[in-house]
Amino acid sequence: MHVPDGGDPLAALAATTDLGVVAHPDDLELLLAAPVLACGDDPARSFCGVVVTNGAGSVRPAAMADLDETAFVAVRAAEQVAAADAARMGAVVLLGVPSDDVRSTGSQRRAVVDALAALVAACRPEVVHTHDPADAHRSHVAVATATVSALRGVPTADRPARLIGWEGWRDLGWAPGEHVVRGDLGGRVDDAVALARHHASQLGPKRYDAAVAGRWRANATFAAQREADDADALARGVDLSPLLDDAVDPTAFLADVVRSFADEVVAAVEGWW
Repeated sequence: MHVPDGGDPLAALAATTDLGVVAHPDDLELLLAAPVLACGDDPARSFCGVVVTNGAGSVRPAAMADLDETAFVAVRAAEQVAAADAARMGAVVLLGVPSDDVRSTGSQRRAVVDALAALVAACRPEVVHTHDPADAHRSHVAVATATVSALRGVPTADRPARLIGWEGWRDLGWAPGEHVVRGDLGGRVDDAVALARHHASQLGPKRYDAAVAGRWRANATFAAQREADDADALARGVDLSPLLDDAVDPTAFLADVVRSFADEVVAAVEGWW
């Protein structure tokens, strides 16, 4: 655990209003940029980021091809700490587990869920941010579902008011508008990209910084067909807050959202073919 302002770790956790739980070093800055920047700007809010895996399996730049796994993991951890400092996060926690652990169905995954539940109980955040559970990256889905399991494993009083899954390796074109949360990055794209560029080990082989900036700008323009743009950059998340209710089946909830999209598509073309 790293506390950017050098304060007491337990106090930093207790001050958390927004808890972000992601799979890899760089996901906080690339996918959760809207809440990260919003908290950094607001003295009444504090963002705690949790990175579950060690990022060992990512694509490497040529200059790091000969690093062993331990050395490469250390590089990625140092990049995440530097990004957290620059973003003025309240804290960042690196669980450092192998991706296979969180993607398993056994005791290794249970240990991840338990660790996340302990952090939720220590932070008692108002909002939890994680991955879209329909993401195309299997580790992102594994972390999103582990986050839901962890939240349901703590007493109701310790649960947040909101749970949001932000788009990553799949956009939210599948989610009807009533399920979509907007994260306004207006005027802050350059700041968000600057945070992402602390992850230099990732930006040689893959131009994630340019890709997310393009997506945010496209989201703003394609948000409404017949209205002038009301933002110049938008991140988008799916509202997963219903999953904080133990009576709601997570798989059935997701299936219902996807089904409503299918119904919308069918209704739009029906009668014209």
